[in-house]
Amino acid sequence: MENTRSNTPSISPAAVVVTAVFLLVSVIGINWFTTFVPVVLPDQASAESKSVDELFYILMIIGGVVFFLIQGMLLISVIAFRARPGDHSDGPTYQGNPLLEIVWTIIPSMVIVFLAVVSYNIWTQNSEPKASVNLVDGNSIAINVNGARYAWTHTYVTERFDPDGNQIIINSGAELHTYIGQNVDLTLGTQDVIHSYWVPAMRVKQDLLPGDPAKGGRPTELRFTPVRVEGREYPAEYPIVCAELCGDGHGRMRGTVIVYEDESQFLAEFYEPAIHAILNPPADPVLRGEMEIQNYICNSCHILDRLDWTATTGPSLNGVADRAGERVPGQSAEEYIATSIWNSGAFRVPGYDQQMAAFGPDVMEAANVMSPEQLYAIVAFLCTEGENSDCDMENAGTAIPNAIQTVFGYEVDITFGMDSDVGAETPDAEAEAGDDSS
Repeated sequence: MENTRSNTPSISPAAVVVTAVFLLVSVIGINWFTTFVPVVLPDQASAESKSVDELFYILMIIGGVVFFLIQGMLLISVIAFRARPGDHSDGPTYQGNPLLEIVWTIIPSMVIVFLAVVSYNIWTQNSEPKASVNLVDGNSIAINVNGARYAWTHTYVTERFDPDGNQIIINSGAELHTYIGQNVDLTLGTQDVIHSYWVPAMRVKQDLLPGDPAKGGRPTELRFTPVRVEGREYPAEYPIVCAELCGDGHGRMRGTVIVYEDESQFLAEFYEPAIHAILNPPADPVLRGEMEIQNYICNSCHILDRLDWTATTGPSLNGVADRAGERVPGQSAEEYIATSIWNSGAFRVPGYDQQMAAFGPDVMEAANVMSPEQLYAIVAFLCTEGENSDCDMENAGTAIPNAIQTVFGYEVDITFGMDSDVGAETPDAEAEAGDDSS
């Protein structure tokens, strides 16, 4: 029997022609297919999204050509080299084809180097620092994002100050507010595990890394610039999702980017009203607490019918005031609720894991900062959750501050917000005043 192991197969001209034709058809077909990609992709809502999509198209074309070329060659091989009827012999064996091996090594290597260069250029272009970031009313402010199981918290460190000289920080909860043309530069941190901040419409994604500082995680940055999308009405909303599995509530860890048409709309509909609400909170602590609690991530874990919260990761807050006084012997309902909020690890309701984010004095520098006055208002609100509250609601102005001071040693200024004339008036109020004066 003749030994064919040293034979080297030759590539026939017909095979070269068939391969070239198939390659050409694959390129045309994949290029045609990519014309439908924008239909399934989100809006190109940022300046960075176009270059990211162009890279995606390149990957689709190269990947599609390779896929169909390989599948086509397999199909041709199966048909051309199939066993004929009555042929039970072994086919010839080959040691190899150096030319073919060199070709299929060089070409993929060149493709990989090309993709690496293009990807690096796009990444550096989209991630490099920009001028005049987070520009609001002529000032560059800091915008921080905090991730905690299972919600996002956005805070704006403004250039405004309250009557006591404290810098005003707007907490917009799970919503990021921006406007077309604003160079957004976010500082991201996490209080617990790794999260990933992903805004598909902006084509940006960034991991949040655990570890101090001040228990807010090692800061990372994310940059993008919103652009106008034809056919969109503004303000436009785009989803924020967590792209890193962080626990059983991962799928509910969502937020919203709200893009305004211009800075004036951003100021009129979000920024100025938010500052006015901080400078002029309701005098009633219960009403103020109902507003404050919605600025935090409590809705990501708890049920609370009054606010339409439906999460089940944490215990229900419905009727919490009816049972708060019986949870810990010797501790009042006000003390129990305050401790549960600021020191989330102090108690654990049976059947629930301890995953609640921390808001107390040990994380006062973190994004989820909660002052004693905010805690007072939120406790006052939760003390109304029940038909037979264990809280002393008739003396809430003293019972709740005393509870906070007893447990944590902090004094509470319950007069904050009682003067409705504090702070600047809203634009509407100023307009009405102007009309009256004229």
